[in-house]
Amino acid sequence: MKHLLLTTIAAVLSASSLVLGERPNIVFIMSDDHALEAIGAYGSWLKKYCPTPTIDQLAAEGMRFTNVCCNNSICSPSRASILTGQYSHKNGVPNLNGSISEDSPQLAVELMKAGYQTAVFGKWHLTSRPMGFDTYKVTRGQGSWFDPVFYTQNGQWYGRRKKRETVPGEKHTGYCSDIYTDQALAWLKARDTKKPFCMMLHFKAPHHSYEYPERWKDYLKDTLIPEPPSLHEDVEKTSPRLKGVHTWHMIHKNGYFGRHEMDEVPPMWPHDGTTRGKTTAAYQHMIHKYLRAVGAVDDNIKRVMDFLEQENIKDETVVIYTSDQGYWLGQHGLYDKRLILEGSIKMPFIVRYPGEIKAGSVNDSLCSNVDFAPTLLGIAGIPVPKTMQGVSLRPLLQGRQPTNWRKGIWYAYWATGHFHWGVRTRQHKLVRFPGTTDYEFYDLGKDPNEMNNLAGQPSYARATAQTEKILEKLIKEVDIKPNQMPGANRY
Repeated sequence: MKHLLLTTIAAVLSASSLVLGERPNIVFIMSDDHALEAIGAYGSWLKKYCPTPTIDQLAAEGMRFTNVCCNNSICSPSRASILTGQYSHKNGVPNLNGSISEDSPQLAVELMKAGYQTAVFGKWHLTSRPMGFDTYKVTRGQGSWFDPVFYTQNGQWYGRRKKRETVPGEKHTGYCSDIYTDQALAWLKARDTKKPFCMMLHFKAPHHSYEYPERWKDYLKDTLIPEPPSLHEDVEKTSPRLKGVHTWHMIHKNGYFGRHEMDEVPPMWPHDGTTRGKTTAAYQHMIHKYLRAVGAVDDNIKRVMDFLEQENIKDETVVIYTSDQGYWLGQHGLYDKRLILEGSIKMPFIVRYPGEIKAGSVNDSLCSNVDFAPTLLGIAGIPVPKTMQGVSLRPLLQGRQPTNWRKGIWYAYWATGHFHWGVRTRQHKLVRFPGTTDYEFYDLGKDPNEMNNLAGQPSYARATAQTEKILEKLIKEVDIKPNQMPGANRY
């Protein structure tokens, strides 16, 4: 009996050591506003124009997710959810430039406690200091396209200082995506090769105004790029409560055309002076710049992948590519993000890890950015804090489909003028607004471009009621109180 007990203990200890020894490295790469439609592997109308061979290769060698959505489509909140595994009303960052709550769990803190070397480089866009990172070199707010200034663990943190105050930082010369990657590679070269690492590389690109380095200036220069089918949609008519109030339109309000009509490099695309012509011109100007910025991101991801291969650690490293949210590339005549609609909330999410993921696999399960932290902790064999609200995607990565997987994705948006919340299921989307019984309802199966609001249609009464029940259940699951809902303090 004693011998059996000792044998069992030895087996357990051996298994624990094996798990620790097999803990993978993690490279987490995130762009800002990179729509999945602008990645070749996702096969949109832009497929043949996307300069994304490296990202496409990651998808070919790993798993591509098609239904990953952010729970609040704007930069700071999404980043906070990714780091904490919590929804915006829990982690304290419902809007731009927020600060993560001190009592929120953080992915890097858990990795560091488990013995990982941790580092983050690039855009941060939170006012709270990076936690759990041995090394960080991050920019303030949006950061600059050229000659970025980093704030580091060895320097002064800018915190909530007013813009007029100058805070010293570490300045570098060059294009931001290139410089971020330079710093990341320098850290990787200097790492302790006996310990696993988690390195996060956060690009500023291709966020508006989609700037790019000189080497990309002629890409598709004389090419007319196809338009999305909803570019010329009359959103004031089709969706006055949701799309119609959006501030970033190709022509109206914060119109792209008006903001860039006088640009010299590149110049505004030729047009005939009509509203339709200006819309087309604005789209062509935007998409050319955008894809060039994307190309520069792909360049730098290749540099990282080449380094992993040279170090012979490529296959023992979990490589993730994602964006903090989606982005409208002219859909509904809009640019930017924020709203619950598909182009705004759907995130590219690609994971390469040959030891666990079948090459070229595709997953369409409903996933959220609150799942990222639990997933990485799960892959690393680290317990997930109970206060994280997301779930690990590891079963999906392994090709398994849990029977109790979520039936809807929670969404809520707090920025002034756009208050709304709702749920996205596999088939439908229900959108609610504060202070009114108005709603919008879409059949994603029949209307993937979301151009037909079905609210109030008798033939969809049952589907609406069923989706409403899922939303009500989600409100309880995410533990959001009535006074925390978007716009609650306005009504």
